[in-house]
Amino acid sequence: MTTIRHIAEIAGVSIGTVDRVLHGRGKVAQATEARVRRAIAETAYKPNVFARTLKLGRRFRFGVVMPYPEQDGGYWRLPLHGVERAGRELASQKVETIPLFFDKYGDGLPGDFFGRIADTKPDGLLVAPILTRLFIDFFSSLPDRIPYVFFDSDLPGLHPLCVITQNAHRSGRLAAELLSKIMREETEVAVVKVMPDDYHLAARVEGFLAYMASAGRRAHVHEAEIGRDPDSIHRVLSVCRTRYPRLGGLFVTNALTYRVAQAVDRMQMHPRPALVGYDLIQANAGWLQRGGIDFIISQQPEMQGYLGIRQLYRHVVLNEPPDARVSIPLDIITRENMSRNTENPDKEG
Repeated sequence: MTTIRHIAEIAGVSIGTVDRVLHGRGKVAQATEARVRRAIAETAYKPNVFARTLKLGRRFRFGVVMPYPEQDGGYWRLPLHGVERAGRELASQKVETIPLFFDKYGDGLPGDFFGRIADTKPDGLLVAPILTRLFIDFFSSLPDRIPYVFFDSDLPGLHPLCVITQNAHRSGRLAAELLSKIMREETEVAVVKVMPDDYHLAARVEGFLAYMASAGRRAHVHEAEIGRDPDSIHRVLSVCRTRYPRLGGLFVTNALTYRVAQAVDRMQMHPRPALVGYDLIQANAGWLQRGGIDFIISQQPEMQGYLGIRQLYRHVVLNEPPDARVSIPLDIITRENMSRNTENPDKEG
């Protein structure tokens, strides 16, 4: 490994002179500076930013902007577990993670929320940008000096360091393919779209509808604000049962799949429509085990949270280029393989 001492020997100067050239401190003769820079180029020297910042005692603060952990049946606890694991691993290297929670089903964000983010003076942000319009406005005005990483979702027209998510369109197509394999012939399918303003969920619906159209099946989209109004799913299913007497399948666009399974059971819908949704939270695992849910598509939220902090660390602390995109595999969970995918019903992966 090339050191400053090695550079000094090649250039025939003192270590102090090399340090002044590297950091722009003090005056160095033009010819001397040229020799130092040639030596740097010849050896492909890279300064050890990490060691220098540790020596100076600097701390790194990464804000984590995400919904309250208990929302969506506890789904958001899973990426938080990953964030906390990365934080524990990096604590000795003076990295601190700061949770900044918001209510995804509230009437917008509190007026001081983005001010609270700024008050933490973050060196970087890990963000679940699920409130599309609000976050587009925020990141469009965020100072360039604050790098940010997206997880769980993406937003068009913005420039995060890294995006950690599944391909939402392909995910929707996969859900449609799974339903098609188990639905009865000549039956119809309904999509329960949970958050109309979520760009990521909208892309899932687009992929789902594209596959169903190519397969010649009729699909109907219904919005249900299950997070704000749990009874809305009963109203949606009542409409579906009346309008589509040959309803054979249901697709739920997020982790609230268990709410739909509960409603189907309480309404005694027979024959029971096949049901596909997302994420192995405890409630979904229970309904999958009982046969009320047929397939769960896992997006490995704990891994997303963990990798998000690691990408910020790589960029901010190590001064290394992060990955522009980390694609999370489309994992299919069934009753048969559920025990291999989780030993803790609150934990995926």
